[in-house]
Amino acid sequence: MEEHRVSVKELVMFLYSSGDMENQTKRKNARIIGQRLHGEHQSAYQSDDESEVFVRGRFEKNDYVLVVSGRIDGVLRQGENVVVEEIKSTETSLSLIKEDTYPAHMNQARFYAYLYAKEHGLSNLDVRLTYIHHPGKEKKSFKKRSTFSQLETSVHEIVDAYLEWLEIYKRHQYEKRRSLEGLAFPFDRYREGQYHFMGAVYQTMIKEEILYATAPTGIGKTVAALYSGLKTLSSEEEKLFYLTAKNAGKTIAVQMVELMKAQGLIVKAIPLNSKETMCLQEEVDCDPELCPYAKGFYNRLRKALEDIFVHDDVYDAGLIKKYGEYHTICPHEFALEISNYCDVVICDFNYVFDPRIRLIRYFEESAYEPRLLVDEAHNLIDRSRSMYSAELSLQYMKTLFEEVKSMKPSPKSALQDVIEWMETSIASTEVDKSRFHAEETLDHDFLSRLHQAAIRLEKLLETHKKHKKRKHFREGYYSIAQFLRIAEFFGDAFRFVLEKAEDDVLFRIVCLDASKPLSSLIRERAKGTVLFSATLKPVDYYAALITRGEGKHFEVPSPFDPKRLGVLIDVSTSTKYRDRKYSVRRIVDTLYAMLETKTGNYIVFFPSYEYLEMVYERFDATGYVVMKQRRGMPHFEREEFLEEFKAESRRSKLLFSVLGGSFSEGVDYMGDALSGVFVVGVALPAFHRINEMIKDHYYAEGHQGFDYAYTYPGMRKVVQAVGRVIRSEEDKGLAILMDTRYEEPKYEALLPSHWQPIKVYEDHYIQDFIRMFWEKFSKEEKD
Repeated sequence: MEEHRVSVKELVMFLYSSGDMENQTKRKNARIIGQRLHGEHQSAYQSDDESEVFVRGRFEKNDYVLVVSGRIDGVLRQGENVVVEEIKSTETSLSLIKEDTYPAHMNQARFYAYLYAKEHGLSNLDVRLTYIHHPGKEKKSFKKRSTFSQLETSVHEIVDAYLEWLEIYKRHQYEKRRSLEGLAFPFDRYREGQYHFMGAVYQTMIKEEILYATAPTGIGKTVAALYSGLKTLSSEEEKLFYLTAKNAGKTIAVQMVELMKAQGLIVKAIPLNSKETMCLQEEVDCDPELCPYAKGFYNRLRKALEDIFVHDDVYDAGLIKKYGEYHTICPHEFALEISNYCDVVICDFNYVFDPRIRLIRYFEESAYEPRLLVDEAHNLIDRSRSMYSAELSLQYMKTLFEEVKSMKPSPKSALQDVIEWMETSIASTEVDKSRFHAEETLDHDFLSRLHQAAIRLEKLLETHKKHKKRKHFREGYYSIAQFLRIAEFFGDAFRFVLEKAEDDVLFRIVCLDASKPLSSLIRERAKGTVLFSATLKPVDYYAALITRGEGKHFEVPSPFDPKRLGVLIDVSTSTKYRDRKYSVRRIVDTLYAMLETKTGNYIVFFPSYEYLEMVYERFDATGYVVMKQRRGMPHFEREEFLEEFKAESRRSKLLFSVLGGSFSEGVDYMGDALSGVFVVGVALPAFHRINEMIKDHYYAEGHQGFDYAYTYPGMRKVVQAVGRVIRSEEDKGLAILMDTRYEEPKYEALLPSHWQPIKVYEDHYIQDFIRMFWEKFSKEEKD
């Protein structure tokens, strides 16, 4: 008989959960408060009483052995009577709570009482459910005497109901394991290097290790990683997380899961999306009194879970929204709940690594065993610094103050205290003159004032449900709350920065190095982690900044013919900031050479928008289709822009773009969609005091500070941009790089080993090189 273990609380919450939706942070805070109130209540027990009494029971039925266990809050002796007490903390007014208000609570108490009575041979006992109000600490109890027979009947009804669901879930797990045993790779053949990459992923997961895998674009990393990762899933607690930095990566991962399903894989998978994307309301506000999908969410959750689990397998956003509308539950929270029963979770980095939104159920608790596949892992360093940074501005706080100063209960004095501290700090640091000031400590007085402001704003949210300014003070509350959350991590790798920005001053917690929390999570919570990308060079840099040096390295050689990528490096011209105005003519002439020699689509990448504009103004677009990337283009506009660029044209098409932007990473230009790229410079991040602090921090850590702050991040963008050209074995195209620094051994060493670059100094050779490169393929086609 198959054995299944579950806690009493998990069992009854699945069957009888009720109430409104709460965010995971509030649930976590409530749990911490509850633990404190429990302890205070239990401290008043008498010497013969017991607390945290462990109980366990076995139930055999329908080929299953259900092992149920838990800890009773209190077992009290009152004369001859035994009282089993379950304690719950609540913010709901005790006058509104009755014995049956929360069915799960009383059923949990009765289940504990049954297990205790059975173990100790009791024929009857008292069951007491005690509520403690927060913050008032008032108490209200419901007490009922029950016979063992009554408890037994009640518990077996609960077990029978749970086993109905368990049978459905276990059947899926059985079918999943069988399908994985017989699952063949979904393509007729492996691409060169793909099989070895799959073996490295499999071994890493089995051994629960950390691997940095450098694998060129186009070998099919997504399907290879997913296939190998799935093959290692052996228990229900194990889940495969596929992490990506961009929506395009999620889309490809879902497509690969669907492809394997078509080959016989039985699996439950879900891509997670942002709350804003999933919301069914015009405006995101999860207050149950304002959102019908949050009100009574848990009353309808079980039916919705069983419905979607039985009828569907891959839960994309559109499908989740349909179920959300039908069952009147929040699609975003519903997606998080159904992920508990999924085998594959496809999501952004944030859901795992960002302390403000990461999934507590997987990465701060121990019920599950996540395995991590981190795609485009080169993005994780910059993204993780952002995750552990926060910002407030003086003008924002003043605007917030004006919006709410006349409201009751008034947050006026609390916000005034924050603004007063900010203004005093600006004066004392003279940041109006210096424009930048950094400190290695975080002022606790400032945090205390922010905390009081957050409390007052939270009370406003509770009081004013439909106020016309609610959006403003809701956003203010969350901005302050997130700042305080990040402040909890402040340490040696952080700085508190005041920075002048036009007519405002920013107050920032700046993370210089997030490797400590990243490595801690990967080491302590993940059961195997593979970080892979085409650009993890030098690997020691990525390992140091993500897992503090821990992890093995594996590299897949490029399977593509290097002659299909024509790499020309123009080392005649400096693109350093001070020399840019002298480089414009050379850049423009090179662009004409590319566009005139062969009609096609080309992208020129610049290290900044300013440099881009400098060249764009000098470029004569007559006879070409010229497009230009703009700052802050929204997602839908980028997609339309990209489709327009890829469209066929009788004239050469040129896109002016920036390195590290939307068009240089994570985009496939297959076939004739891209004939070549021209990378201007080595993409070093701009000189800034924060980058200088990052540099100094890594020098202090014993690393190559300048390279960690500037060289490696810049060259990663260069390699990524060139990687857009060759995406398959049939692709061919040009890559021209311009900068005198490419002559230096340090930069040469960072170029991919499969490139065969030619360096040039003279003007005339550039067009000759381009012409000879394309003529080679013209001859092949004729032959």
